[in-house]
Order: sequence, then structure tokens, then C-alpha cells
Amino acid sequence: MKRILCSITFIGMVIAGNQALAAEECVVKVGRIVPITGPLLDMGRETPWLDENKVNPINAQGGLQVGSQKCKIEYKVYDSKGTMSGSAEAATRAILDDEVDVVMAQGTPDTTNAPADLCERYKVPCITSNTPNEAWLYGPDGKAKTYEYTHHFFFSVPDLVANHVGMIKSLPGGFNGRIGYLYPNDPDGVVFASMFDPTFKGEGWNPVDPGRFEQGLPDFSAIINQFKRGRVEVVTGVLAPPDMQSYLQQAAQLGYKPKMYIIDKGTGYPEPMRALGDHGIDILSVNFWSPAYPGKSNYGGYDGQGLVDLYQGQNKGKLYSPCLAYSDASYDVLFDALQRAGTSDRTALLAAIAATDLDTVVGRVKFNEQNYSTQPLGGAQWARDSDTGELVKENVFNMVYPNVEKTADMRLYQQ
Repeated sequence: MKRILCSITFIGMVIAGNQALAAEECVVKVGRIVPITGPLLDMGRETPWLDENKVNPINAQGGLQVGSQKCKIEYKVYDSKGTMSGSAEAATRAILDDEVDVVMAQGTPDTTNAPADLCERYKVPCITSNTPNEAWLYGPDGKAKTYEYTHHFFFSVPDLVANHVGMIKSLPGGFNGRIGYLYPNDPDGVVFASMFDPTFKGEGWNPVDPGRFEQGLPDFSAIINQFKRGRVEVVTGVLAPPDMQSYLQQAAQLGYKPKMYIIDKGTGYPEPMRALGDHGIDILSVNFWSPAYPGKSNYGGYDGQGLVDLYQGQNKGKLYSPCLAYSDASYDVLFDALQRAGTSDRTALLAAIAATDLDTVVGRVKFNEQNYSTQPLGGAQWARDSDTGELVKENVFNMVYPNVEKTADMRLYQQ
């Protein structure tokens, strides 16, 4: 009888031990694919800080409450190198070698699109951002993709076009209708050119288009001289930081100064702008996030300004980029979906991500039937703080999203 009781007790202890072990072993593996090196490295600068400060406090409390158990969040960063091939290699390692449960990718189509395609192939939930919705949705053939496992949130190209047109029409003193294009031969450049060109012509403006050029072009003099001959007063483009720096430095050397620059992508990140010195002052761009944007994190309790204060409080002398906010929001989307799913099971998690309706520091995220959410977009202009001399980005145009606070009036480029 004692032997039977001992056996029952031992079996009970084993079962209890296994149950406790199972509860302790809930781990959600997140593969973070961002550009840490290469031409887009500025989009990944805040990644290590955000990962640590977003995830570690949750893990320190035993993990995220998911159903009846707590799940630890285990993240690993994979460098996309800012290229399609680099992001494909990174996603392959994350999905096949490390068998992550979720992929999160951000940083232009060069970083988001290949991981999204691979997640579709291998049926892994994926959350992407920092790529215009249409540049994520449409393939090189111009046809819309059908996503099941990937969900995306960022601004839309129609809002981008509306902001550009609105800012050009708001140019103090007007202009002569001559617009120069700086659109490279990459997914952003091709999509932007296809959307902007008919719109600008429809406004009665006269584009000067040098054609698509390859990233890393060392000499912009032919393009600059074409703008000068064409009496171009407004230049619009979408440039990676190295190309933006090369172009603006060469334009200054050649004495070319239009009334307005609206340059996207490279101008969204403070370190490249800081490197430009005075050449970068008064450049306009769309502003896909600033601390003034409405929204709040449910997994941090801060609004946009609170997030920036937290980052800069621990990183003295560093400026923030909008990628900080989109990384924060990506985690919020994941955490919210895990808690609503009540399990880390992929099928349940995917359904919960699809049903997201969440306030974040980048605004409300709610995915449509094509699996993307459109976030607010305004117009900004770089300036120097009169007290500190540091670069600041001022909100100067909010006609598309009036709930984004305007903080300054638009100025001509260095005139």
C-alpha cells in the first residue's frame, strides 16, 4: 500500500512539475528585421534601445499575461543592410534557422517587402511598417499582392501626394510652375513618380524629369544643371540619406538654390540632417510622425512626447527619428494581439492581429481588408532651435490631418 501511495505521489509530482515547466516555458520569439548597416542605417539607430526598454520591463515581471500564463518575449535583431537581398537573407535566417514566432520588419520596401513575401510562403505572422502602404502592397508588376500572414501600417501615397500638392500651393509668393524630380530607380522612386507625375501635370505644373537613377549616384551635376536650365523653382524627391547628402552638397557647390525642396525618406532622420549642416535648414518633407501627433501607448502609458523624453533622457545629445515611434507601436500591436488571442498559437495570433483596433503613439491602428492601416501624415520643415542651435523639425502643414498640431509657418528655402 505504501509503495502504491509513493508511486501515486511520485507521478503527481512529475505531472505537477511538468505543468509548472510548461507554464514557465511560454516564450514568444520575435525576429526584428531592420537596417543596422548600409544606406538606411538611420532607420535602425533606435532599435536596440527600444527593444530593451519595451520588452525588458515586461519580462522582468515574468512576461506578458497571455491567457492563463505569462509569456516571455524573446527578441533578436537581424540586419537587413538596407537592401532587398539583405532583408531576404535576414528573414530566411529568422524564419528557417531560428524559427521565430513573429517577424517585425521596418525601413522602406528594401527591408519590409522581402520578409513579408517569405512570411507568406512559410506562414509566419508578420508586422511591417515604415514603408508607404502602396509600395508595400503592389509588386514590381504593378499588381496588388494578397497578404494573409502580413499586416502593415504606415502612411498612404494619396495622403503623401495631397501633402506635397498642399505644401507647394502654400509656398509663400507662389512659383513658376516648374518642378524638378529626384526619383531613384527603387520601389519608392518608381511608386512616387507614378503617383506624382500625373497629379502635378493635372495641376498645370511643368515637370523637369531627369529620369530614374541608381542609388549611390556619385555625381548629380547633370541633374542639377538640368534643373538650372529648366528654371526649376520646386524640387521634390525621395532619397536615401547618402544620396540626399551628395545631392544637396553638390547643388550648393553649383550655386543652385530653388524656392522649395520637398525631399522624403532621408529627411525623416536627424543624423543625416545634422551631417548636412546649414544645407539642410528649411528643407520640407512629409512628417510621418512627431511628438505632437495624437496617440498613446497602452504598453508604456506614454504619449509621443513621453516616449521622446524617455529616449533622450537616456541618450543625451541624440535626436529621435519617427522610426522610434513605429517600433514602439509594432510591439503594442503584437502585445495587444497576444493578449486578445489568449495564446501564442499562430492561427489564433494571426486572427487577433487582423482584428486589431488599437490606439498607439502613431495613432489608431486598424487593418483593412487588404491588411494595412493608414496612419496620419503632415508636412514638416527643418529649422534650428533659437536657444540651443540644435536641429528641430517643425510641423508646418496639417490640412490633410488637422488634428496634427501645426507648430510653425512655412518658409522659402534659405531666402
